[in-house]
Amino acid sequence: MSRSRWPRRLLLVLVAGFCLAVVFSTWFSHRLLVEVLTGRAFGAPAEAIADPLVMGYRGDPEQAFGLPFQTVSVDTPGGPAPAWLIPPAANATPDGTAAIFVHGIGGAREDGYPYLHALHEAGLPVLLITYRNDPEAPRAPDGLRLFGLTEWEDLDAAALWLQARGARKIVLVGASMGGGIVGQFLARSPRADQVSALILDAPALDAQMVLGHITDELKLPLRSLGARLAIPAFALTHGANLAQAAVIPVVAGFDGPVLLFHGAADRIVPPEISFAVLEARDGDTTMLHTAGDHLQSHLVEPERFDRILRGFLGALPR
Repeated sequence: MSRSRWPRRLLLVLVAGFCLAVVFSTWFSHRLLVEVLTGRAFGAPAEAIADPLVMGYRGDPEQAFGLPFQTVSVDTPGGPAPAWLIPPAANATPDGTAAIFVHGIGGAREDGYPYLHALHEAGLPVLLITYRNDPEAPRAPDGLRLFGLTEWEDLDAAALWLQARGARKIVLVGASMGGGIVGQFLARSPRADQVSALILDAPALDAQMVLGHITDELKLPLRSLGARLAIPAFALTHGANLAQAAVIPVVAGFDGPVLLFHGAADRIVPPEISFAVLEARDGDTTMLHTAGDHLQSHLVEPERFDRILRGFLGALPR
């Protein structure tokens, strides 16, 4: 009789071990998500960065490139948020098109510098914005970055600001979670029809895919299951449903031209997101796939990056 109990006991031990592993994986994924979305996962660079094209550089457009700019204030739902407005090149003919750059989690306005020269020389006024929970901008009550579920309202305020100053069309440039903000703007904003083109670099268009990719990079046991369960767990603990932060179909359905940049070695946003957009698109779409890490395509292949970006902007209907 005693021997007959061993298979059952062994099965119970295995089941209990599996359940504990699932709980641990879910807890770890949940904690990782919280650390990222509160910004605690991102620290300041150990040393000051001198190259304006390297992530982490801090300095205004004049300090970085000698470009004239104006510091302006955008009235967002949470309060005024500063932005930098860089006028178009002096020889440009204004045509009512402007660009807005939207950075990602832990980023800043300066992250728009890899695109700035091409936008500026293409004749576009460029607005580099801040949004809720940035150090210079209003803090959201929960202090969370939410893949665009709330931040799109701040982008909408920036679009309204440009519209009030004569902009008829907008080119949206989104990097990392900035791409998710752009996607939510397209899905929700009454000004979405103003957008004439998208430029997206390593766009975080699906929160579930991003979390799954990060846990894969960390080699967490049962990571796929833990990452899936962490999303509803986060909804229970923080009241935000990140399952709604999935805008690949929205970007795929955008009727204007789209330019995508993504590095194969991206450790934060999976390249599969950009490839999913590319596969689902029917309209004008260009993608540069490099060997780079997150938001590093402009450093890995600078000449191709610049040529493709300038060619894309030069082909826009104006």
